[in-house]
Amino acid sequence: MELFKVFGISLRIHPTFFLFLAIYGVLGLVAQALLIFALVLGHELTHLLTARAYGFRVVGLELFPFGGAAYCDDLFEGRKAEESIMALAGPAFNIVLLFVAQGLRWQGIWTGDFADAFVRYNLWLAVFNLFPVLPLDGGRIMRALWADAFGFVRTTKFLAWAGKGLGVLLALYGIFLWSKGQFSEGPLTFIILGGFFWLAGSKEISAAHITFLRQLTHKKEELLKKGLMRSKWLTVQPNTPLVRIVEEFTPDRYTLISLTKEGMDLEKILTETDVLEGMLREGIRFPVGKLEKKSG
Repeated sequence: MELFKVFGISLRIHPTFFLFLAIYGVLGLVAQALLIFALVLGHELTHLLTARAYGFRVVGLELFPFGGAAYCDDLFEGRKAEESIMALAGPAFNIVLLFVAQGLRWQGIWTGDFADAFVRYNLWLAVFNLFPVLPLDGGRIMRALWADAFGFVRTTKFLAWAGKGLGVLLALYGIFLWSKGQFSEGPLTFIILGGFFWLAGSKEISAAHITFLRQLTHKKEELLKKGLMRSKWLTVQPNTPLVRIVEEFTPDRYTLISLTKEGMDLEKILTETDVLEGMLREGIRFPVGKLEKKSG
């Protein structure tokens, strides 16, 4: 549900965040929960303000217990420079706060448990978010770097499944600590994190194809507007299903497909548009060789 707007950005809180606050409240950790909420909010707003600086139209932000999801009218996913810098902006925010707080502690200006927690949570948010899995910032950086070589959809699924796997490990570790009679902030955090990774990873996977189709539409508009775009070549055999080719497409390059004969001689060149239209018309498993015969 939408609570309020910050810098013109609609802020929504996922129900799991309220569950997180309730559990921490029962354990007498309300101050810690509110501190994490404030730091996560600042972390995510830094991402979005960086997106605005690039000219992207930011619509809203949904907060989870240890992260968030941005909603933009424009597409930044898969763009190397933009997505990488936007992803790094969040951890940079926490690192700046960490050094400022640590400097105050060294000077004896700010001391006590809250100051210790402030430094610890900022360090944790900065370092943890750089793990190379989705939905973390490190995963977004890896996707931006790998999408060109391995395709946006395949890269997103791999990194999201890695994130879900990490979530399972974290949850199991939290349950293990709990079974040892250590039910406190630590085990609880690991269990909630595990659930967050599983939910967010599933969301990344389910949204990958939709985001990718939006990218292809945007790419076609950009090509028509600019009149040129970098391209890349794929060489495929006639029995290759169209979905296998589409998964190799990337957001910032227009793909040309070389169709080979059995002797590996060139038979025909297809365009990205040919393959996409053929997939919509014939289905995702349709062999590209038969598509070539129909278009011929």
